[in-house]
Amino acid sequence: MDLFLKSHKGEFLDRITISGEATGEDLKALFYEKHRFYPERQRWNLNSATGPRLTNDKLKDQGLKDGNSLYFRDLGVQISWRLVFFLEYLGPLIILPLFYFFPSCIYKTVPKSRYCSQRFGFFMLMFHFAKREFETFFIHKFSRNTMPIRNLFTNCFHYWILCAVSIGFYLFHPQYTPVLFSTKPAEKIVLFILFFVFQFLTFMTHLTLRRLRPEGTTGRGIPMHWGFQYVSCANYLWELLVWIVVALFVNTATAYIFAFAVFVILANWAKKKHARYLREFPNYDKKRRALIPFLL
Repeated sequence: MDLFLKSHKGEFLDRITISGEATGEDLKALFYEKHRFYPERQRWNLNSATGPRLTNDKLKDQGLKDGNSLYFRDLGVQISWRLVFFLEYLGPLIILPLFYFFPSCIYKTVPKSRYCSQRFGFFMLMFHFAKREFETFFIHKFSRNTMPIRNLFTNCFHYWILCAVSIGFYLFHPQYTPVLFSTKPAEKIVLFILFFVFQFLTFMTHLTLRRLRPEGTTGRGIPMHWGFQYVSCANYLWELLVWIVVALFVNTATAYIFAFAVFVILANWAKKKHARYLREFPNYDKKRRALIPFLL
């Protein structure tokens, strides 16, 4: 069958002849041969720029017929999801030790000793990002192989600057004092234990999501247990609680600001994923919330 290829603005690009038995991947490969946009940069919509997206199924199974039009959008230079995750978590693993072990290079004075909030806060932050690196390489399965490279700078700013630099600078500052909340050892111990409880729960939700996606596929199922019986994104819930505990433990304004930023971002993502679950699974539990049980 003949298909007309147009830009997302409606400009004519090409006319190709392709079998209805061919897949979306075959069409992208054919377009790459002629126009040099590698498949990961390509996004196609059927019949209009806002129509259904082309999938990797057979073209005929997606309703395409002779004379139909496909609309192309260039997604820009792409970068591996796994590489982005590795780089964004690597930053804090380098930046935080600079503040902790080399204060003379950053501050005018050097602290004579460290408070327990500083010592254990450093350990908690390093553990968190080391765990995320482990999950990046051995646990996570990504529904897409790549993302636009511009996202790398946004993600790195979030973890490198908003987290590592802003929290690290004040947490390890020579004038840091653990005031306001939680100066009692018992309260610190409770927060320290909760931190690892929430880390464990986050890890289990990531394992649950991994097992739902068969090897080599991008499909998804309905997650259960470890908090998923209450919210669609239990992994986000436990992640949020990790950062709330960290903020309470180290007690710096920047830690609270970062925890709030995490809440805003995760709430937005959770709402979108929750809506996707409801759309894809007719039998999905309508009592589940997106992020916070019974509320959000």
